[in-house]
Amino acid sequence: MRLDRLYDAFRRRFGRWWIVPPGEDLEPSEEFTPLAREQLALLKPGDYAYLTFKGWPKGRIYHSEHHWVRVTGINGNAVTGILASDPDDLPQLRRRQKITFRLSDIIEFGPRMPDP
Repeated sequence: MRLDRLYDAFRRRFGRWWIVPPGEDLEPSEEFTPLAREQLALLKPGDYAYLTFKGWPKGRIYHSEHHWVRVTGINGNAVTGILASDPDDLPQLRRRQKITFRLSDIIEFGPRMPDP
């Protein structure tokens, strides 16, 4: 257990994270249909966007994680938001952290974050 905490402290201090574009790194049994531009044009501040995050060094439990981000601004293809959920195995990320991403990174979105 002590090594796990040490590894997480290293990842928090020196680790990186990034957003994985939808459709990349799918499991063989997974399928993905990207959102159409017309759908993405409906996104507005206050909505919640669902994104896939990965980190380095690799997580102890998960290869990647999906999280909800509350959208705070949209400027063309650039979107800003606040992480609305707690990461399980990405100590590099924390709830309420500012996130910048592209419209094309969104897996799904809606006016409310779905209940777990």
